[in-house]
Amino acid sequence: MKVRIAAIAFALASCAAPLPVADQQGPPRELAGRVAGPPQSCVTIDQASSLRISENNRHVLLYGTGRTIWANRLGQCGFGADDLLITEPFAGSHCRGDLVRSIDRSSHIPGPACVLNDFVPYRR
Repeated sequence: MKVRIAAIAFALASCAAPLPVADQQGPPRELAGRVAGPPQSCVTIDQASSLRISENNRHVLLYGTGRTIWANRLGQCGFGADDLLITEPFAGSHCRGDLVRSIDRSSHIPGPACVLNDFVPYRR
């Protein structure tokens, strides 16, 4: 009986939401040493880049590499470290108001859907 209770307790604990990490709301490390520019409502899609989740702030999507990286702050919405992002851009651009959905990389279970905000360029 004790083993059964322990197994049920373990199963319930593994379903609990992860505890928040202290730096989940902090500035994305990928933008360190860069200067923010004026926000824009759209960014042109480049074949070599895709939207990605910031390594240390799951509420920020990043786009681009090199001299300019665009940041899109999602507010309270955010994605998990193991989520794959699904976008359906129109007219070759990611724009404010577009929907970004996710699925878990391992289980393929659908995750949250977030609405994009303005894109802020960060340049070296």
